[in-house]
Amino acid sequence: MFRMRPPVLLLGLLAGLLASGQVPKPAPVKNMSVPERRSTAVDTPGTRTPGTIIIQQDAKITALMTDYTKREHVMKGYRVQVFLNADRKQAESIRAQFLQKHPETPAYLSYQAPNFKVRVGDLLTRLEGEKLRAELKAEFPGCYIVPDEIELPRLPDGD
Repeated sequence: MFRMRPPVLLLGLLAGLLASGQVPKPAPVKNMSVPERRSTAVDTPGTRTPGTIIIQQDAKITALMTDYTKREHVMKGYRVQVFLNADRKQAESIRAQFLQKHPETPAYLSYQAPNFKVRVGDLLTRLEGEKLRAELKAEFPGCYIVPDEIELPRLPDGD
């Protein structure tokens, strides 16, 4: 014997009822009172006394975290080079001027014999580098994008 699946059977029954015009009417909705809402939302229960949290961890975890923070964490990215010259004092001056005008953008002074370089930004993509270069072009007409090892982006503080 042919066996129908329950959803197919229900659809067939519903189609038959609609065709015959014998569709049952829904029950009337009763007037129900809505409970009053609180004027202020409370998402976590408050405590009246402060508690104490005790963290128990293996000494190896503490040593691993200490070792991790001592390591340098760099990745491949881009910077905009704004200065290249053999004069160290001029390079330091350019870097200081840049940091005064752009305190939110990091600036790095490096030496590769016989020149000092001032590179700015920690950019993940070349497109970000193009944007920064366009902003700095009026101030540093000879600036250009260079691939470099950059510092990892800082996470925002969770205040």
